[in-house]
Amino acid sequence: MKRIIKVCLFTALFLSLQTVSAQDAETVFSAEESSQENSDSEILESEEFAAEDFDSLFETSEDTDAIIVKTEDESKSEYKRGIVLTGNLSTRLGGYIFYYPFDIAPGATFETTLSFASRPTNFFSIHGALLAKFPQMEMSLYELYINYALWDVAYIMAGKKAISWGNGRIFDTNIIDDVNDNEDEHNPEKLLYDKEIEPDKSKFTVQLSVPIKMINIVGLVDYKNYDNSDKELKYDTLKAVHDLSCAAMVEANLNNLSFDVFWKMWADNDPGYYDPVVGVNANFQLGDFHFYGQYYTHVNTKIEGISFPRMKATGSVWWATREKVNLGFILEYQMIYDYYDYSSDKLPDSSEYFKNYIAFEGVWARINGSPFTVALKYFHDFHEGYGTIVPGLKWHDILPDADLDIGLPIYYGTQQKYGVAIQLKLNVDF
Repeated sequence: MKRIIKVCLFTALFLSLQTVSAQDAETVFSAEESSQENSDSEILESEEFAAEDFDSLFETSEDTDAIIVKTEDESKSEYKRGIVLTGNLSTRLGGYIFYYPFDIAPGATFETTLSFASRPTNFFSIHGALLAKFPQMEMSLYELYINYALWDVAYIMAGKKAISWGNGRIFDTNIIDDVNDNEDEHNPEKLLYDKEIEPDKSKFTVQLSVPIKMINIVGLVDYKNYDNSDKELKYDTLKAVHDLSCAAMVEANLNNLSFDVFWKMWADNDPGYYDPVVGVNANFQLGDFHFYGQYYTHVNTKIEGISFPRMKATGSVWWATREKVNLGFILEYQMIYDYYDYSSDKLPDSSEYFKNYIAFEGVWARINGSPFTVALKYFHDFHEGYGTIVPGLKWHDILPDADLDIGLPIYYGTQQKYGVAIQLKLNVDF
């Protein structure tokens, strides 16, 4: 049954793409760009608190009119032939010192991206990004995809692109790449690292969006060749079918309220395979306050009967001032119930598989117009019985295009230590 579903979804999206590509390239239709395009749709991710590293606490506070992601109307825009190049260079130098117990670790990072885009017609655009990183010594074509608007009926994205479904601000809520690494992500000792861009997570993706008034229906198929996987692969019939993962979502926007229901099926050959997942997201704005909630569960049918071996629930509230005083905060809670041992067909003791976390991030950016920003970051792991507190100070433009960050990471509970972290960050957009 799973194979039939995957083949049908893949065939439908493939045929849609073929139909689109057969259109006359010189005919210009009045259409919107796909709502999934990085440059205009990921509004939530571009706000001040969207980044998940220590440095995100010091960005300039931004006004948020609504948390509902809306498609920008470009029907009256003019297309231009040619390629637009943009990029970013970010380099860091610093380290941390822990006084109790004593530990010292210097570090340096370098990361640059070069993005290019072209929109030869009002209904077609192509995008790409090159990525280079140090000390990983990596260089790759991170993204290369097209957006195609079929009049105002459907929007197609196809190519290599990292897709994210989920609007959590601190914890991971992306069901397209479901992971549980909160303990590592919120380690204050990772101050020198942004949330890493991983080229391998950019799979070949075909996504079809069909808007119907206030409803948007989205279907997605991911492909990745798992020949180098350690997992015993399935090769019966067409191997490519076992390398496909599928997802679908129905979104609804009602003024300051939006919600969606979603479903995903992992590729059979994916070494990180999970059982199919179903869930719901909800966003709501009330004045300057924004509320977000997500719940989903994996459905297992391998054991006798139907079980729900893994569940995740996330709730968050964030607030930012609309005036010149740049104040803001995020408060977020996440619960994970994961009691399925994927190496066997038996359920272990579930009491050891319940985890919950809480986190807070607050900032006062450029105090009274000065070059100084203060921030506070807090994280607590109830399961492991420890937490971290990181008060921090940023000195903007201490050198041309460079900021100085100072943090005081403090561990408490089952892990106890404290110290100081310093970094000089050069960040240039071009």
